[in-house]
Amino acid sequence: MNLDMIAKKGCWWLLCIFPFTSLFAQSAADSFSLQRAIALTLAHYPAIKAKQAQVSAGQASVTDIKHNWYPAIKLHEQVDAGTDNSIYGSYFTMGMIPSTSGGIRDANNNALMSGNIAMAAMQWEIYNFGAYGSEQKEAVQSLKVQQTDLNNTVNQLTVSVIQNYLELLRLYALQQIATDNIRRNAEVLKAVTATVLHGLKPGVDSAIAAAELSKAKLNLIDINNNYNQVRIQLGVFTGLDTVQIQPDTINNQRLMVLLDSEAPDSTAAHPMLAYYNAVYQQQRAAADVIRKSRLPKVNLMAAGWMRGSSGSFNDVYDKNLWSGLGYSRYNYLLGLGITYNLTDLKRTREKVAVQQYRSEVAAQQLETTRTTLSGLLQQAQSDIQTSRDKLKELPVQLAAARAAARQKMALYRGGLTNIIDVTTALFVLNRAETDLVQTRDAAWKALFRAAYAGNTISQLLPDLN
Repeated sequence: MNLDMIAKKGCWWLLCIFPFTSLFAQSAADSFSLQRAIALTLAHYPAIKAKQAQVSAGQASVTDIKHNWYPAIKLHEQVDAGTDNSIYGSYFTMGMIPSTSGGIRDANNNALMSGNIAMAAMQWEIYNFGAYGSEQKEAVQSLKVQQTDLNNTVNQLTVSVIQNYLELLRLYALQQIATDNIRRNAEVLKAVTATVLHGLKPGVDSAIAAAELSKAKLNLIDINNNYNQVRIQLGVFTGLDTVQIQPDTINNQRLMVLLDSEAPDSTAAHPMLAYYNAVYQQQRAAADVIRKSRLPKVNLMAAGWMRGSSGSFNDVYDKNLWSGLGYSRYNYLLGLGITYNLTDLKRTREKVAVQQYRSEVAAQQLETTRTTLSGLLQQAQSDIQTSRDKLKELPVQLAAARAAARQKMALYRGGLTNIIDVTTALFVLNRAETDLVQTRDAAWKALFRAAYAGNTISQLLPDLN
């Protein structure tokens, strides 16, 4: 499984251990360490900043929802001029029919009248049977989702950097092997050419040696291309010029010790499980918000207002409209109301059912992640055992291949073997050196996979020089 599929431990331990650990021994004064690559990525990569902004928004949302309990207090003042004709009967204003107050007459009166009104009104939903609390809990759970999502993003980027860095180290080692292979083939070509020129060997030997040298050079070109591609990807992560990226030499001296150490045996505390558990809890909290929304609402209401009018109590209209701008009547009103929307019962029941399905989806995602991590850990532990066994046997293969290459070259110079045997021996030597690099690379990656799956990366890094 690709390491990018598994989220890793939060960034706090990475920042804490950077000053105290170093995964790779310094091979040069200007070498580029894994710790520096991770630190630059976490400081530079835009996705981290985006997730951090989401967390800040979630924190602000929690505060905002806590303020939902605050009462609504409105101040209002208006000045009007118009006619004043009323009639018996009731109607719904629909929010757009102006209000007319006054006496009832047998005919319309077109005389203009002025008036004003000032009002202060408050409506306070003082109790709603737990709806406020459910909203706050849902906001807190949403914040936890955003926080764990940030941790997952941090760790996924960390894993990507580690993966690319290990690949850079593997290709760097293969570059050295390819360069040595070119040197050996160049020496063979030089020796073969000397014997051919003296008539001791046929000309085809020099042609075969030249072809092997060319093949070795082409192999190095391919390795260099792959190396540059990985280096560019690390440049994207870290924001550095790719020319500055040259890996440290991996600390292989402690590899066998680490492979023999106790591997993690549980994924229970893995940050990705924390993320999906937060998603599950948030979905459940959202369902509770819907349930509580259908419960009654208790409101405390209060209003006070002052009115002025250019008309008098005896149905006389003052022609001076300015006289209606003062206040002549004062009123107040207090009320306690309870509201229960019966038609919401069915709608909220359906919404709760939808939300419960979403909660089930989150629960299954949590279980799927738990199963995936468990499988990853078991596979990594198996790979560690395989790498341990191979690393014990590979030195035997490498020593034998080196001895065979020396012997075949000596035999060739003595005229006791042919160029095919020499090129075959060089191929076997190159393959043995490559196998050692590939096995070490697989071992390091297996160690990191096990550490990530078991959430023990903070324990692995201090063990590395």
